[in-house]
Amino acid sequence: MASSATGFPRVFIGSQAVAEGALTPKQLRGPSFVRVVPGVYAPADVPRDHALRVEGAGLVLPTEALVTGASAATVLGVPLLGWSDRVELVVPEEGGRHPVGRDVRVRRSRSTPGPGRSWRTTRLAPPERLAFDAAARESLPSATARLDGLARAGLVHLPRLGRWLEGRRDHGVVRVRAALALADPRAESAPESVLRVVLVLAGVDVDVQLDICDERGAFILRADLAVVGVRLAVLYDGAWHALRLQQEKDRRQDHALSAAGWVTLRITAADLAEPGRAVALVRAAAARAPSRPRS
Repeated sequence: MASSATGFPRVFIGSQAVAEGALTPKQLRGPSFVRVVPGVYAPADVPRDHALRVEGAGLVLPTEALVTGASAATVLGVPLLGWSDRVELVVPEEGGRHPVGRDVRVRRSRSTPGPGRSWRTTRLAPPERLAFDAAARESLPSATARLDGLARAGLVHLPRLGRWLEGRRDHGVVRVRAALALADPRAESAPESVLRVVLVLAGVDVDVQLDICDERGAFILRADLAVVGVRLAVLYDGAWHALRLQQEKDRRQDHALSAAGWVTLRITAADLAEPGRAVALVRAAAARAPSRPRS
C-alpha cells in the first residue's frame, strides 16, 4: 500500500530505499519521512498509530517472532496501545535471533507460541497466547479488564484460554488464572471492569449490566454494576459525562431511578484512581440503599 502523497509504501527499510536511489540519506532524515523502528521509515503523511509501528517492525523481525499481547489486540481492534508504545513480541526461549531494543518488548516462551495468523508485514500470536501476554504483566484489575475486552471483541474464548493455561508454568500464569476467574465480558469498558474487580476483591458482591425498570416495568437504564442485595446502581462516569447533553440525560436517569426506589452512585476516574476511596463510596451508598431480593 502506497502513501497517497509520496508514492512510497506505508513502511519501508530506509537503507534499501537509499541503495536503490529512491532517496538520499538527507531526504530520509528530512521532514517528509518518520522513523517507525530502527531502520524502518514511513512517509510523514501516514497516520502515526500503533498499527503503523507494528507494521514497520514486521519488516525487520525474525521469522520466529510473533506480535502478541496488547500490540496484537490493538491491531485487531481493541485499542490498548498507541504510537509511542513498544511492540510486544513472543519468541521461542531457545534458538533464533531475538530482537532487542527500546522499540520492542520481548517475552520468551518455553513452548512454540504457534503458527499465528498473517497480518500485513508480520504474524500475530494465536488467541490464547495473545490474551495471556496482554494480561500477564498487568495488575489483577487491569489484567481482568484486558481479558474482558478481548473476550467482548471476540478475540479470545475464555473457556479455551482456561484449558490453554492448564499445566503451564510461564511467568505471570498465576496472575492470568486469577484474572480469568474474575473475567466477565459483559463489562462495556475497561474502567467498569477495573471497578468491578476492585469491589469484588474488597468483598462487595455486584451484579453486572443489570437492567433496571420502574414499577410499571418500563426500562430506565442498564446499570454498569448493582450491589447485590440492595437497590444501589453504581455507574462509571467517563469523560463524556462532562458534556452538557450527557449531564442532562444523567440527571433524568437519576431522577427516574430515585422514583423507582434506587440509589445512584456515579464513580469518576478520580475516584477509581484511589481504589480505597471508590470502595468506601460504594459501601457508604449501599448502607443507605433499600434492600432488594438477590437476583
